[in-house]
Amino acid sequence: MGAEPRLIRIELYDPSTRTRINVFPLTKTARQWTAGQPAPNTTPVALNTSAKPETTRENIGSDSIEGLPVRGVRVTQTYPPGALGNDRPLAIVTEYWYSEDLKINLLTKRTDPRYGVQTVRVTELVKQEPDAALFAIPDEYKLIKETVQQSLAQGPGVSDGAPSTNPTGPSGSPTTGIARAGIGGVTAPRCVYCPQPSYSEEARAAKLNGTVVLKIVVTADGRTENVQVVKGAGHGLEQKFIEAVKNWRFKPADGPDGTPVACQVDVETTFKIR
Repeated sequence: MGAEPRLIRIELYDPSTRTRINVFPLTKTARQWTAGQPAPNTTPVALNTSAKPETTRENIGSDSIEGLPVRGVRVTQTYPPGALGNDRPLAIVTEYWYSEDLKINLLTKRTDPRYGVQTVRVTELVKQEPDAALFAIPDEYKLIKETVQQSLAQGPGVSDGAPSTNPTGPSGSPTTGIARAGIGGVTAPRCVYCPQPSYSEEARAAKLNGTVVLKIVVTADGRTENVQVVKGAGHGLEQKFIEAVKNWRFKPADGPDGTPVACQVDVETTFKIR
């Protein structure tokens, strides 16, 4: 619209306590979520390898980002026709520029014919302890504490305490072209970035508690696709969970040969307000 963008949300996360706080400057409110522990589930699943991409890796040299040395790797995943609804071979190319000093990727560039080019880059890097005041909620803000307990089924080959998934299809059957964990040497995908969903205003006003279950496909590059509602709680909570899950990132399931494969999984979250 041409107007100056306004700051509408600040996200704070404490990995030691798994506590996330969203601060909303426009309404002077802050909402705090505490994640529950993932529930274990070791239901065996079957393998369908038709969605397994052909994966190649190549080193693309060294560079410097934000004054830090990085090394680059290009990963190309080529899916056969029909694996992801494509009518011809589909190649997804991702470049990772990794900082050994910080143990993170400072630049990730993903080229997907379906979505174009997506780039995530670390900028304005300051390697020092941040000001503690940046993490303090101002006194004039109203703090609302909510509990969102995620139940992500734990499959074989996943370590205890790490969010993971248990792939299932409609009525427990796998989706065509999607691998399943636990059979034939296929591992379970594991969520490595799982932002908590927020309450809908309608559910908050109704003081509604409830559980939402979604069925998703975790692609071979760890992204979320084909989100479906299996169980809803109403009052907009399903949409809030869908919005959060679309931003989740996974360590994808590995096939018997060690290459990533797509899996269909069920994820569950319980909303509680107090």
